[in-house]
Amino acid sequence: MQSNLNINEFRNRLKNFTKIGHPKLKLSPFPTFSMFGDSSKNFYGLYDDSSFSLTSNFIINPTYFILRGNYKTINGKLQIQYKLYPRYKYQTHWWIFVFVLGFLVFNYLLVNDLHGSKLETILFTNIVMILMIGYAYFHITRKRRKLEESFIKIFEIIK
Repeated sequence: MQSNLNINEFRNRLKNFTKIGHPKLKLSPFPTFSMFGDSSKNFYGLYDDSSFSLTSNFIINPTYFILRGNYKTINGKLQIQYKLYPRYKYQTHWWIFVFVLGFLVFNYLLVNDLHGSKLETILFTNIVMILMIGYAYFHITRKRRKLEESFIKIFEIIK
């Protein structure tokens, strides 16, 4: 992908919109050390002369994704290659496993506890659980899309 910026403008925007720190520290369960300081910057991460690793600079609501990439000038145009990664390698597989296992265990306990007497209760709890899982998926997808859109907007990237 290309950017309308030159390499110096791109580096200046990285400097102006990024709070320095390791992105995995920000996405850890205890980001207390990264909470203090400048929260007006959009991104939190590391960058150098040819690569970057960024996440959103949140205080309360985490993103769970890291935007990693590199940049260089080719034929006078700034070329940027990036990809969004989950915080951990198997994080998305873990989320699916937990939801499916929880759904199966909860239904097993519910059916054994009720002895098949109240079908409406089982149906209602399953609908609520499916809605909760759907909302969680929607929320995570929206946060990922918001991080990418913010990056594209700030660094004027053309697809």
